[in-house]
Amino acid sequence: MTNSQRSSSSPLQPTVHGGFKATWLYRQLLKGPCPKRPQHNVCALWPGDPDLGLRLIMGQFTHHGETHTLKSATQIPEQASETWLHWFHSLAWLNDLKALSGTEKGKEAAYFAREWVTAWMQAHHKWTYPAWSPFVTSDRMVHWIWVWDFLTKDDGAGAFEKLLRQTAARDARHLYKSTPQINEGFVRLHVIKAQFYAAYGLFKSERCQQNILHRLETEINAQVLPDGGHVERNPERLKCVVEDLLDLKDLCCTALGQVPEFLQNAIDRSAPMLRALRHADGGLALFNSGLEGNPQDLDRLLGLTDPTTTPPLSAPYSGFQKLNADHTSIVMDCGKPGGPGTGHHAGTLSFEMCVGKHRLIVNCGARPGQSGPWRTALAATAAHSTLTVNDTSSAAFAIDGTFRRGPNNVTCERKDGELGTLIEASHDGYVNTFGLVHHRSLFLSPTGGDVRGEDRLVGTGGEYATIRFHLHPDVHVSLLGSGIGALLQIGSKKKEVWRLRTSNGEIKLEESVYLGHVGEHRRTEQIVITIPLSGNGALIKWSLNREGTS
Repeated sequence: MTNSQRSSSSPLQPTVHGGFKATWLYRQLLKGPCPKRPQHNVCALWPGDPDLGLRLIMGQFTHHGETHTLKSATQIPEQASETWLHWFHSLAWLNDLKALSGTEKGKEAAYFAREWVTAWMQAHHKWTYPAWSPFVTSDRMVHWIWVWDFLTKDDGAGAFEKLLRQTAARDARHLYKSTPQINEGFVRLHVIKAQFYAAYGLFKSERCQQNILHRLETEINAQVLPDGGHVERNPERLKCVVEDLLDLKDLCCTALGQVPEFLQNAIDRSAPMLRALRHADGGLALFNSGLEGNPQDLDRLLGLTDPTTTPPLSAPYSGFQKLNADHTSIVMDCGKPGGPGTGHHAGTLSFEMCVGKHRLIVNCGARPGQSGPWRTALAATAAHSTLTVNDTSSAAFAIDGTFRRGPNNVTCERKDGELGTLIEASHDGYVNTFGLVHHRSLFLSPTGGDVRGEDRLVGTGGEYATIRFHLHPDVHVSLLGSGIGALLQIGSKKKEVWRLRTSNGEIKLEESVYLGHVGEHRRTEQIVITIPLSGNGALIKWSLNREGTS
């Protein structure tokens, strides 16, 4: 995983006005002793990309497929995305320049880096957004330590190193005064990680180090759940958590000579859970604003953890269930929505299904950003493979992620046996609006070729219910006569065919979208089953069968 590929889903702080932190007085509070240099030689676990480094020297700054040609570090393109701006101001691109060390372009890369970083430091000595946001400052703090030697090893770097020392010390003090609130989830953990890097990587204050170590332990224990999941219930966010835990482990090995037990335990829990939330194509399942991620990045990340641990099939604390049989796998969301963070989706009881290395049933995905019409649409229940009542979402959230309404009670029971695996789950997200409780049963046979579902509404309200199966763009679908079923073909040559049937309700095809990667927007289709509600609830049975299996 290259450093430029990291943090695809890293959130920016929503506050764009500095308030007191933008004042002269606050800047005075950030002044103080400066470190001579990092206390320990800590290198990034995630190497830079020398090819991207060569492009940087030519002024081409590329992150997640978004490229901007810059003439100066002070001339930021207005059309740059929030994700790109985060990456640029975090100075993560320095790792790609560092990757040129030892090559014929090594000296040129170091000179370019000092020139551009000098301009950046001078331009942002006062509060600016997003450069001074706690999350971006956290990334920059870590990168200061990773690339310090690269920036300062050549002759003539004396004046530059003085400015670097002052800026790094300022960033550290700013971070100490900018710890996010508990309800901000991963953002808070990420900032505390950077505080730990500053305390153990730059300064020598034993009192400060002990306070940060205790704060880190408290936060990791609060955010990494007993089953290894993360409190935000976002698979991609869990990937970021594992990255941070491994970075912390690397620093602890160097600075402390050992890995604290709480940190190793968190790694041992979270890495298997991350494996469980991967599909067979190597990417992650799409829940709660998470994207697929890069399979090679995930391989490298998990390669730094214990490969012998078994991924959990049942994760009751983080609310996910995994069903595996032959080459069919299903991930189902059986957790209560809400909690820390801002990326929540109303996808309770939705599922994704993968056959071999092909995604069949999916959720629509996410687009980076805190707000906007796309954020609202993709967070809605209708953007997930589950049931809606009157096309109303089962949960709603404020822009800051605060839970406004939705399920208060989500149940889940798992039964594994010789005849297959059965998940029986329910949520009461429609009780207050329609007086209905949604029950969903999902069964997978031992052969992997027989998937059966049952959606039941208990109550008296609502006018109609709709079940949606969003299809991956690579799936070819055709309806059977009179809308009694559909054929789903997957594989490069459509070698495998699945048949979907339903007990009642007409099957229709509608347009859908799939956003599985940053910058991706692919058209696809969804299978829609709609039935009227007459005041006595409803029962809809459906099945997915591989052709040629019973």
